[in-house]
Amino acid sequence: MSDLHLKEMDKFKGRGGPLAFIILDGVGIGPESDDNAFYRAKTPFLDELITNCKDKCLFTELKAHGTAVGLPSDEEMGNSEVGHNAMGAGRIVKQRATLAKDSILSGNLFETEKWKNLTTRIIENEKTLHFMGLLSDGYVHSHITHLFGLLDGAAISKVGKIRVHTLLDGRDVPPQSALTYIDQLEQKLDMINGTHGFDYKIASGGGRMRVTMDRYYSDWDVVRRGWEAHVCGIPEQHSDYHGYFKSAKEAIKSARARDPEISDQYLPSFVIVNDGEEPIGKMNDGDVMINFNFRGDRAVEISQAFETENYGFEKKCDPMVKYYGLLQYDKKMDLPHNYFIEPPEVDDPITKYLCAEKVSQYAIAETHKYGHITYFWNGNKEGYVCEDYEKYVEIQSDPSEMIEENPEMKAEEVKNRFLDVLSTSNYKFMRVNFANGDMVGHTGNINAAIVSAEKVDQCVKEIVSKVLEHEGIAIVTADHGNLEEMGEGQETAHSLNPVMFNIVDSGYNNEYIINEDIEEPGLGNIGATILNLLGFEKPDTFMDSLISFNK
Repeated sequence: MSDLHLKEMDKFKGRGGPLAFIILDGVGIGPESDDNAFYRAKTPFLDELITNCKDKCLFTELKAHGTAVGLPSDEEMGNSEVGHNAMGAGRIVKQRATLAKDSILSGNLFETEKWKNLTTRIIENEKTLHFMGLLSDGYVHSHITHLFGLLDGAAISKVGKIRVHTLLDGRDVPPQSALTYIDQLEQKLDMINGTHGFDYKIASGGGRMRVTMDRYYSDWDVVRRGWEAHVCGIPEQHSDYHGYFKSAKEAIKSARARDPEISDQYLPSFVIVNDGEEPIGKMNDGDVMINFNFRGDRAVEISQAFETENYGFEKKCDPMVKYYGLLQYDKKMDLPHNYFIEPPEVDDPITKYLCAEKVSQYAIAETHKYGHITYFWNGNKEGYVCEDYEKYVEIQSDPSEMIEENPEMKAEEVKNRFLDVLSTSNYKFMRVNFANGDMVGHTGNINAAIVSAEKVDQCVKEIVSKVLEHEGIAIVTADHGNLEEMGEGQETAHSLNPVMFNIVDSGYNNEYIINEDIEEPGLGNIGATILNLLGFEKPDTFMDSLISFNK
């Protein structure tokens, strides 16, 4: 890492204590209204902190969505993946969503030898092409237009039989919007079938948090339920829910009849059957499956189930299916082995520079955000950058279905571990993610979100106080918005709102202020700011710092 050494600043050498970087995941700056859980919550410490930082010109708002975090347009909400990418990379990273859109909608993907060979084999062997992924326009894990583009590409390639396995969202889009997307998909399939005489149908599905899309090995039963529905044609069955239906619409309506308040993300698995009550999309030897999600974290486990022996459930069927990802989801594990689009990667995230300078680093989060504070922060790379100078800690999360009833989550445990380590003075740069704002915001329960905000306020107060005791600096910021825009308790998606950025410096003597020359400050400006506060000049690859030093 000799080529990554940084130049020390002449004007500022940092402080004697640590630099603590505190991420309030999913806490944006929204209108002061009844829909804003952060505004309604009692957060005296953060309220005072923001006021004080504004008075000292150590506060600014950061753009955390759209083009500021590498997404295709400013209509796209930010998310934890792209937010941590931008913060850790010190720049705007062209994201998977943008790469997928460009490749599919331009038609370039369908000109590749990989696509041509795949479709030729399917046609010659009279096999079925399966598409599986999140059916919405949330643009966090997927986009429905990408699926439509893939269907068009398959039709042009003369693939005659396709089955679509729909994972329903209700998390990055309104909580009961699945029928809208199912209707759009059915119209698309009908149009292709009518034009070409093909056999394109929806075969199975379920809610994303109930079926298939587990992450960080939180609950393998989620993946098992997906495998059984998509691959084996076996749905969940209950006394009042038989799991087999003639259409996806019928399945969703049946689940809602059981629980009128159920969010789409928790819908049980379903399987579509023909008039003979046989599953229409059960997979067979020689079939091909394409996962059309572009984001990796919730695609890893299902990819392992298709490609490796490392999966955590007993399979009820195991046909020889050729599996492809839209992109590669995990480079270190080579998952999946077959994919169409090269994923983005950052060669020189901030961690590499700090490793080159032998700066000791500590990162902690509970399971739901552990991958963000490590993998995504480090430019989409698994594991340690330099284990001699880094320590990563994961606090095990409760299952997602427990969050609404336990909105404090593991914030207390995360805070306590962070304080214990801070007291040792072993680490110079320490980062922590509090997952509550985002994860509780996704439940749509504004009362739970208020509780979560109040808990985070208490935890941040203790951390900042301890940092100041140790003569350090604390940065308090966020990666994207969510709980500040909840629409009378029914809005579960992220927002387009900016996020806060505050600096609390134990030894502040007007050496620097917020840099007013940056026209549109964003998350990508954070990396250079961290380096400045540690006493280093930024490298050329980083965007400008959020602070400027007084002459």
